[in-house]
Amino acid sequence: MSSDLRVLDPQQIDDPSLLASHAPLIAFSRHAASEIANVSTRLQLLQCGEQLFPLSINDGDEAAANSYVVSPLTTYIRYASYELAQIGRPWLSWPLQQLLRGISHWLQQAELDRLVQVNNWLLSTNLYPPDWQGGEIATLTRFLCSQFPRHAIGLRSLNRFSNAQLIDRMLACGYVAIPSRQVYLFDGRAGQQSAFLQRHNTRLDATLLRNAGYRCLPGEQLQQDDYPRLAQLYRQLYLEKYSPLNPQFTADWLYHGQRDGWLQLCALQNSDGRLDGIVGWFANSHILTAPIVGYDTALPQKLGLYRQLTQLCLQRAANEGKLLNFSSGAADFKRRRGGVAEIEYSMLYVRHLPPARQRAWHVLGRLLHGIGIPLMRRLKL
Repeated sequence: MSSDLRVLDPQQIDDPSLLASHAPLIAFSRHAASEIANVSTRLQLLQCGEQLFPLSINDGDEAAANSYVVSPLTTYIRYASYELAQIGRPWLSWPLQQLLRGISHWLQQAELDRLVQVNNWLLSTNLYPPDWQGGEIATLTRFLCSQFPRHAIGLRSLNRFSNAQLIDRMLACGYVAIPSRQVYLFDGRAGQQSAFLQRHNTRLDATLLRNAGYRCLPGEQLQQDDYPRLAQLYRQLYLEKYSPLNPQFTADWLYHGQRDGWLQLCALQNSDGRLDGIVGWFANSHILTAPIVGYDTALPQKLGLYRQLTQLCLQRAANEGKLLNFSSGAADFKRRRGGVAEIEYSMLYVRHLPPARQRAWHVLGRLLHGIGIPLMRRLKL
């Protein structure tokens, strides 16, 4: 199997068979990282037999404001601190903020951001090929350790509902499970979809979508000069309302994702032709996720733009018979529409690293298992 493992520079791939079979991924890996304003990483491709995965490589000296999609320090320190400030329970958030401050410098010294991440699409939720269950994970890990002996080896966006076998194989191989967040799943597979489509809130949202007077404009009909507006809608929700640590996708990133076929966009267009909402889907044959959601937050809340965009996602999952991984955030809103909570993990292999760096990852894992998961479940985050 080791002979079937290679790290490839996407800029230099000229193999016609690879270009034909993995065209969207190769196109993505050639320019996507440079088109996200707050992501600093190197993208390569990992060939594993017939599979090809995007490989993000961080050396630990990237910008401090690096987005959580490539930076564990942002995920577990900067973003966590931001989220605690939003809880509104000083008796709880204050001691946890002090804990974060106490371990922040130590984790930086342990070089948490010196990391290679397999299958990293630089999205909030990565999806794994349904036919890949990690049977060769031990060989793959040894290969990556030989190629990147000073880097931790990681995989993001894993949960037991979708990836139980892969998680178990990585645990058996010596990986450390680091909880990251609580995501919400809607099972739209055959025989399951009626559960969430028949919820009271979902039916109200469906009525709103039908009667609101918006046209659902598919990505194929968007013009190139629409993309700055779409990037603005995403920015208003995810960066200005939520957190600037979310990936700052640019108009070029959105345009190339739609053009190259790995991102499918749909815009809400009003009767005057103005685009007021955007949703972007990333999918495989089994799972759907929506890394792009945005709307004009200056418009009246009674328009229910977020409700309409959510309904588009639920209807698409049901129509295509897929599981919708609707990421984290807006927890109560998603629960009311039938979302089922699932803890998401990053899996890290660190056995080849110096003991001090190994210890940092293990301590972080124990803290998150002991404090993070109970809080996420109790507070329904």
